[in-house]
Amino acid sequence: MDLIVARAINLRLAARQPAAPPGKVGMFIENGEQGQRQIMLWDNFAEGRWEPAVAGLRRVTCGLIMSGFTGDEWEAAKRGVAADLNHRMADMSKVANVDLAKELSHAVADGRYLIPPDELLRYAESMSSQMDARSGNTWWRHQWGSGLEHFRVEAPELAKVTDPVASIRRAANEAIASPRCKVH
Repeated sequence: MDLIVARAINLRLAARQPAAPPGKVGMFIENGEQGQRQIMLWDNFAEGRWEPAVAGLRRVTCGLIMSGFTGDEWEAAKRGVAADLNHRMADMSKVANVDLAKELSHAVADGRYLIPPDELLRYAESMSSQMDARSGNTWWRHQWGSGLEHFRVEAPELAKVTDPVASIRRAANEAIASPRCKVH
């Protein structure tokens, strides 16, 4: 589910900024050592453009909270994940030992199994029909709602602002209308 949700959100973020270079916006999920999860969304904004970046990220997260993933978004994400897994499976024999060792060390450090791409693809294909947009929305709302939300903005101009936290909160809250999505 992590892979599909991350892909769906990355597709939504990229669609909001179609002219942006790859990697300007994105999302990933990181598992912590004590079982916590960090869901990170980012926008590498141009200088002086932090307010539109915060507003855009807030609109995306609020849209996901309020209406979730569309069926088309979800299916595109599933196709993308399957294509990535197919590509990784085809390239399994080309992975350098040092890269494999790095993946293994991360898996051991995280206390998780390192599943080969071919097994992951088979699992994804067998579970795909059970993972629809509705289940993805339920999963996302549970994951997103279970933690604390934190905006981190790195912008030199905030050093001149009397209350940068209030400025960031205002930029996020002015972007959306729903009280359910307000940052407190």
